[in-house]
Amino acid sequence: MPPGHRIVLSGGGTGGHVYPALSVYEVLEKDPQVEAILYIGASGHIEERIASERGIDFVGLDVSGMPRKRSLAVLKWLFQMLKAQSHASKVLKDFRPTVVLGTGGYASAPALGAAKKLGIPYAIHEPDAHPGLANKFFAGSANLVSLGMEGARGIKSKHGTTIVNGNPIRQGFVNKIGRDAACAVFGLRPDLLTLVVTGGSQGAKAINESLAETLERLLEFVPHMQIVHQAGDKNVHDLKESLSESVLMHPRYCLRAYFDDMSVVYAASDLVVCRAGAMTISELSATATPAVFIPFPYAAQNHQMHNARFLESKGAAIVIPQEELSPQKLGDIVLLLLSDKEKLNSMKKAMAALGKPQAAVDLAEQLKKLSDEYRLRIK
Repeated sequence: MPPGHRIVLSGGGTGGHVYPALSVYEVLEKDPQVEAILYIGASGHIEERIASERGIDFVGLDVSGMPRKRSLAVLKWLFQMLKAQSHASKVLKDFRPTVVLGTGGYASAPALGAAKKLGIPYAIHEPDAHPGLANKFFAGSANLVSLGMEGARGIKSKHGTTIVNGNPIRQGFVNKIGRDAACAVFGLRPDLLTLVVTGGSQGAKAINESLAETLERLLEFVPHMQIVHQAGDKNVHDLKESLSESVLMHPRYCLRAYFDDMSVVYAASDLVVCRAGAMTISELSATATPAVFIPFPYAAQNHQMHNARFLESKGAAIVIPQEELSPQKLGDIVLLLLSDKEKLNSMKKAMAALGKPQAAVDLAEQLKKLSDEYRLRIK
């Protein structure tokens, strides 16, 4: 058999498409059977920055998302995409991969198109309950379709295999620290219920504003609760301006712009108020953390609402559409859940049942199997 596995990872544009690929990379880079790994993504986007920070070999393509309205811009985009695929073909010929993985987003399309044209086996991973355009397009001829959620069964391979792997997550969420140690990191009490409120790394103004107006009520009426709040770099200053000194200095309220490691935050939490991105959901399910989802209303194809409703149907979460969000409603739901231990435990069990913490390892092994089959053919 020829030398070891040579694997191309591709996907990006948003963190939800990048982090599954990076989680698989974490597994593959430690595997002695893997000879080389290359990441192909969009130039100047999050995947290039993260690859640079982690020392991952990266090739950037000049590619962007498809315009949503019919116009001359669509023709310009199509020309750009064909040019990017030509570039990707040259990269694949030079790198000689034995398998390609696309994790979605427009950034994955050129590499997948090139792999298909060159006869290199490829897999796609769909992180969301509602499949994206690139994955829909390439699913039919993929050697493997990996699904992050059971609800995404709308796409499948015609000739290959379709598997619900769950979303690959960083190993910190799998080998998580205990509650006491996690609480100690933030100076919190492990004997109190912990509510985590986050709009993601960038924050969410709508969530911040609703929480700000109900914070005093929550802290007053639930003395057995503490609140950890990630406001986002762009929003934390305005939020601090809107809060009273007594709230900002309250011993049961911890406000940060950003947390470097959300696995520690979730290890300390009993309930999370958050957006409904695929990776957030996978991290919550891996840590068995119930959620109140406020889906981002402008996500492509409204995929966050599809994600959130799927978990709600399983009893693991409650959904508040952003257009229905108010301080009163947010406060009422949080108070109801934190005062109902039986309900919270039921949601926790339902969330745990959805967790697939070994997804990164499983997908890495599936890629190696495809690679082995291809290596035997070209021997």
